[in-house]
Amino acid sequence: MRVAMVTPEFLSWGGVGSYVVQLAKNLTSDHEVHVICLDNGGEVPKVDNITVHTLGTAKDTFMYNNQFQISLWRSFSQLNDAHHFDLLHANHAQMADLMFKVLGERIPSVTTVHSTIGSQRMGTKEANLTVRQLESSERMTLFLLPVLKTLERMYMSRCSSLIYVSDFIRAWCQEKLGADCPSKVIHNGIDTTMFHPKGIDECLERFPTLKGVDNIVLFSGRMIALKGISTALNAVKLVDRKHDPTFVFAGNGNAEQWKAMASGLGISPDRCRFIGPVPYKNMPYLYPLASAFMLPSYSESFPMTLLESMACGTPVIATDVGGVPEMIEPGSTGLLVPPKNATALAEGINTILGDPRLARSMCMRARDRVLNEFSASVMAQRTAEVYKSTVDGWS
Repeated sequence: MRVAMVTPEFLSWGGVGSYVVQLAKNLTSDHEVHVICLDNGGEVPKVDNITVHTLGTAKDTFMYNNQFQISLWRSFSQLNDAHHFDLLHANHAQMADLMFKVLGERIPSVTTVHSTIGSQRMGTKEANLTVRQLESSERMTLFLLPVLKTLERMYMSRCSSLIYVSDFIRAWCQEKLGADCPSKVIHNGIDTTMFHPKGIDECLERFPTLKGVDNIVLFSGRMIALKGISTALNAVKLVDRKHDPTFVFAGNGNAEQWKAMASGLGISPDRCRFIGPVPYKNMPYLYPLASAFMLPSYSESFPMTLLESMACGTPVIATDVGGVPEMIEPGSTGLLVPPKNATALAEGINTILGDPRLARSMCMRARDRVLNEFSASVMAQRTAEVYKSTVDGWS
C-alpha cells in the first residue's frame, strides 16, 4: 500500500514529528511510505526507506500553518498523480480531507488525533500568563478557537477513520466535538532499540557541557506555556538543596522569556540551564544523564517524551492530566502530581532524588512497560490494521 503521511511537523520538531518517523519506519517493510511535511529551513531529514516531500517553509510548528495548507492545495494533486497513493494519513484534525475533495481528489483518509484545539486552549489558559507572554501558536489558538473548532467538528464527521492516541482524547472528541466516525485508540509507541539505558561516558560525548553536573532534573519539549514551565521554575526553589540538583530545559521556544522568569525568581543560571533544541538523534543520550525527568504540563494527550524517558531508564514525575495516567502507574512506574502545583512537583523530585532504591525499581518497571505495551512495532501493526479496514471499506 502506498501511504501519504501528511504532517506539518517532522524531525526534529516535537511529539508529532517523533510519532510520524517512528510509525513510518515500522511500516516500510510492508508499505511504501511518503511523508509530506514542512521545510523548516534545515537539512531534509533522511530516514531509511521513507520518501520525504517538503512543501513550503515555516519557522514554527503551528499545526495549521497557513503556508503548509496553501502548499498542500497547490501540490498534492501532482504528488498523487506521480505516486498514486492508496491512502492519506493526516496528523492533525484541522487538516481536513475536505481540501482534497474540493480539488477533486478521491482517496480514503485516516487521521491521528494527537490533541484538539480545545484541549490545547484549556492548557494554555491554565498557565495564567498574559497574551504577550504566550508563544505565537498559543495566541492563535486562543484567537481562532471558534473557526478551528468548527473545522475539527466538520472533519470528525467526514473522515474515513480516526486514530486517537489515548482514551482521554477520544472521550474528549466524542463529548466536545460529537466525533462519531469509525475510530480506534492506538497508544503512541517508540523505538526501544534507540531509546534504552546507555553508559554515562557515551552520553557525555554528545553533551560535554553537562560533564560534572550531578542530579540533573530534565525537561524536554516545546518551551510553551501549556507545558507548565512556570510551575517547573517555581518548583526549582522548593527542591531540597541537599540534593544539589541542576535543572536542564531542552526544546524549541522563547528561552529568553523563561530565563527572565527564572532570574526574577532568584534562580541562578548554573542551577537552571536552557540548552535549546536537541537533535532527535541525540535525545537517547540526554535522558540517561538525568536523575529525574519532569513533565509539568497542564494538558497532554500521550506525550512521547515521557515514553522516551521511561525507556531510557530515567525516573519520571508528571502531572495527572489528559492521557498521562494511561502511561504511568503511580508509585510503580513513575510519580503523578497535580497540575499547577509547584510544591507537589518539588516533593516528587525530592522523593526520586532522595530514594535511589525507589528510583531504580520504578525505572525497571517503567522500561518493561514501554517494551511490552508502547513499542513502535506494536503501534505500527495496529495502525496497519486500520489502514486495511479503511481501504477495504472505501467506496
